Amino acid sequence: MKVEKISSISKKPIVLVVDDTPDILGLIMELLKDEYALKLANSPKKALDLLQKTPPIDLILLDIMMPEIDGYEMCRIIKNNPYYLHTPVIFLTALEKTSDIVKGFECGAVDYITKPFISEVFKARVNTHIELKLLHDKAVNDLQEKEEMLFRQSRMAILGEMFENIVHQWKQPLSIINMSCSVQKMNQELNELDIADVTKTLDLVISETQYLSQTIDDFRDFARNGLEKESFDIYEVFNNAVEILSYRLNKVSIEIDNKIESFKYRSYKNFIIQIVINILNNAIDVFQDTKQKKWINAESFIKEDEIIIKICDNGGGIKMEDIDSIFQKYVTSKETKEDSGVGLYMCRQIAEKKLEGKISAYNNSEGACFELSLPIIKED
Repeated sequence: MKVEKISSISKKPIVLVVDDTPDILGLIMELLKDEYALKLANSPKKALDLLQKTPPIDLILLDIMMPEIDGYEMCRIIKNNPYYLHTPVIFLTALEKTSDIVKGFECGAVDYITKPFISEVFKARVNTHIELKLLHDKAVNDLQEKEEMLFRQSRMAILGEMFENIVHQWKQPLSIINMSCSVQKMNQELNELDIADVTKTLDLVISETQYLSQTIDDFRDFARNGLEKESFDIYEVFNNAVEILSYRLNKVSIEIDNKIESFKYRSYKNFIIQIVINILNNAIDVFQDTKQKKWINAESFIKEDEIIIKICDNGGGIKMEDIDSIFQKYVTSKETKEDSGVGLYMCRQIAEKKLEGKISAYNNSEGACFELSLPIIKED
């Protein structure tokens, strides 16, 4: 059951009442009309139609004994829709057997009100579940805002890495340009200009400025806010991440071996780069105080309907009893106080929520391995 999202003009919580008895619908309308925006349905078919076309429902009052589809089946249909998974359902019925009540809870209901009901008790129970639903919605919204803030912070950290790398990448080209132009200026002052030498210098300057321009383009492409799906080669993703971190990698003298096979893929390229950068940063941090020969290997393989990017290092492995917990928020295996413990947490969030994939970690005989699994989607 798909739901058309339509913004509600009413600030009141919305209650859907499903009952095939007109008197019950009328009574509930009189009891709740002042506090809630009501949607009334005298059949399951009409109720399902309302669930698809109305603004999000905050609570459902559902009769059990109805023709065609009974309340139990109706509740199962509602709860099978992720959009209404957390919408409270209260059964209204004359059935009083314990087995009937238990069956209602097994279907996903949060409460059970028997007919005839006492108006004050009925309103109190409706109010309680509405308040709980609104508190749940607020908690979910607050969590989403915090997750988005963490996501922005993660991107800003990577942009900082890129900027630092650009600063070091620009030093040599700018030095070459400055020295070459200075030599030609001196030759001009001494009337010793050579056209062939000048042309060679100009070609060199053009080449170096093109390189500088490309680094700015790479920075702009990653920094842009309007992230959209694009087609790219998975092989180049790892190279892009290595290029962004080249200053840190060279500083620690880490050998990189990219054995990822060329594979045309369509997804959010920058999200994948962000995950790879976090994995590489994790390895770099592990290697900081070691004098051993350091390496990071990357490879890829296809398994059923997924392409898997595997990145391993020889840093000794993740020193945690439960390796999977490394993806939990604020959990880190590093001893440094500067580590926030959100880098790998954001990797999992991006992998699952942005890329519809998954990420896992494990140790091998030499170090840690991370596997990023991405779905292969055949598009028309």
